Amino acid sequence: MTPTDRHVLEALAARIRTRYPEARVWAFGSRVRGEATWESDLDVCVVLDRPITRTIKQWIGDQAWAVGYEADRIITTIVYDREAFDHGPPSASPLVATIRREGVAV
Repeated sequence: MTPTDRHVLEALAARIRTRYPEARVWAFGSRVRGEATWESDLDVCVVLDRPITRTIKQWIGDQAWAVGYEADRIITTIVYDREAFDHGPPSASPLVATIRREGVAV
């Protein structure tokens, strides 16, 4: 992960935590693995201690767009509630396994 990507991740996490202080935030994917090209997005997983609504997903997506726009990065977010991420069906998915294996937490 480049210093710029790390800065972008930290800025996004800070914005998310203004509304959801309990948020766990990870980057994962090609930018974390050092395989990114100029057109690669920054994949970010957000886990909250509450049920996830469309409003929450939209707000987090809006924050990702704002932070990404400032840094010339496309940020793609995936949002889970803690129970689903830790114990629900998503916890057994290849995507969550990848996030746990290669994710960079902030």
